[in-house]
Amino acid sequence: MTAHPLPSKRFVLTLLALALVLVCWPWLLTDPRLYCQILAMAFLYGALALAWNIYALTGALSLGHAAFFGLGAYGSALLDHYGHWPVWLAMLVGSLAGTAYGALWSLGFRRLRGAYFALATLAAMEIPKVMIDNWDSLTFGSLGMVGIANLPSVGLGGREWIIGREPGGQYYLLLAFVALLSWIHRQAIHSRWGWAIRAIRENETTAAAIGIDVFRTRMQAMLVSSSLTALCGAVYAHMVGLIEPGLVFSLHLSALPLILTMFGGRCHSLGPVLGALLLYPVDQLVFHPWLPAGHLALYGLVIVITVFFLPQGIATWLQQRLRHAWH
Repeated sequence: MTAHPLPSKRFVLTLLALALVLVCWPWLLTDPRLYCQILAMAFLYGALALAWNIYALTGALSLGHAAFFGLGAYGSALLDHYGHWPVWLAMLVGSLAGTAYGALWSLGFRRLRGAYFALATLAAMEIPKVMIDNWDSLTFGSLGMVGIANLPSVGLGGREWIIGREPGGQYYLLLAFVALLSWIHRQAIHSRWGWAIRAIRENETTAAAIGIDVFRTRMQAMLVSSSLTALCGAVYAHMVGLIEPGLVFSLHLSALPLILTMFGGRCHSLGPVLGALLLYPVDQLVFHPWLPAGHLALYGLVIVITVFFLPQGIATWLQQRLRHAWH
């Protein structure tokens, strides 16, 4: 039950080929700055979707994960602004604000299920947003925070990557970040704990009857999910350099991981990332220049297509097509 399924050699080769393409991509373009910026943000949204999906695997639908994202962003930014903490440490410690709020969710919403839980999370997202929006003396209120420290330089192979100012550096940092979260997601799915999560999703009563502590398992999933989501928010704050309540606590950031996960595939470790890599560049390169609000139409179309034609997500569909092609 705890053994991890071994992927086939062809599947591993496919992943290695994809990784090689992503690593070499910036070197294949004459002017990679724009594409590196877009793909770096796509990686971040893919990581956000992975973090969201860890809790969604329990069968609960959260519409308020932007609360953790925003708390991580503000927690890290405040430590940087007032305490001048090292950026890496500020991101890690600042993300604990999201973890603490996730613990409160687990305790406060423990008896809620289905639509009641979803609506409660949506309402709970507004609490930190309103507090930060009105705490002018600490958070600068609706004006937001600017001048947040860039991500520091990283030495690699005798070369110094100025990540915070160099799109190529941000690209590789976010590529490593989303790869790490994909690995965590896969380990979670195929571990004993992951089997318990899926048992709860299928039937809570049966899961409890076979000895699974439903509350503890759901709380663990929430803590992991909220921590990683808050870390995504902290990374975002130092990437962009400015944040405001209406941006990092937006409904868009709560709905986006749901859409990316649905489109990519919730039961596949690369599904949410694939959804982000396909949808976000299309939104930025096609819809945004011609129709700034076109992402709403794009995401609506994606939901319809996914529900009717790709219920398991595009990652599962591609995996099936590759398997048929190999055989």
